[in-house]
Amino acid sequence: MVVIPAGRMTRSTKLGDTEYPVELRHPFAMSKYEVTWAEFDAFVKATGRKGNNCIWFSMAGDRKQPDKNWDEAFDPAIHIQEENEPVLCVSFEDAEAYVAWLREKTGEPYRLPTEAEWEYAARAGSPNDATWWRTFNMPRFEMAMCNDCVGQDTMGRDDWLFTMPVGTYSANAFGLYDMPGNAGEWVEDCYNPTFATAPRDGTAWLDGDCNRWVVRGGRWHDERHYLAAYREPSPVGDSNNDTGSRIVRSLPE
Repeated sequence: MVVIPAGRMTRSTKLGDTEYPVELRHPFAMSKYEVTWAEFDAFVKATGRKGNNCIWFSMAGDRKQPDKNWDEAFDPAIHIQEENEPVLCVSFEDAEAYVAWLREKTGEPYRLPTEAEWEYAARAGSPNDATWWRTFNMPRFEMAMCNDCVGQDTMGRDDWLFTMPVGTYSANAFGLYDMPGNAGEWVEDCYNPTFATAPRDGTAWLDGDCNRWVVRGGRWHDERHYLAAYREPSPVGDSNNDTGSRIVRSLPE
């Protein structure tokens, strides 16, 4: 894990919207990588937790798979995940159960990041909500699997059509990997369409539409509009083969 320093930022729900200030008054530790298949497998073996009804992304339309879970996030004919790839098909409830197990196992205050913590960490000191594609850089576009970033198809030019091992490419300025891509990541906030009445201290926003929680970050199939500022709601019990999680640890004040 890496320590993320206290600091300030402004944020909006999309480019051009009203920006609202946030001050994170305390540092926190965040995992360098998304939770991997192997790490989640250890949790499942220890607890017996089961999942099903994973929604498989498809260009022809998403399909719910009643008998599929994190163990088979893709059709094996097209991709079999390695142990060091990000775990997918994880619902918000699964992600919460994982950090609860980790807390009990280690005695450390692990949890999911708040939405403000996630965005602050993704920006890594940058004032922009788009931290990687504002400057034309073809290798960046290719490794982000970002279609239409430069008026041409770059899907797969990094040799990965689906998820890739965590940490395959460079970290951001805070030392975090895969924040803008690979898997979307659950955060600890209920969904609200704007930040107008969001907490200004970076804590989790636990009011609003709490049947849906926020997923942050780009995913393996996303295009250029999926930035550090991109966010979407997802039903609390849904699991998708483009969504996983990342953990943080609270630090003593």
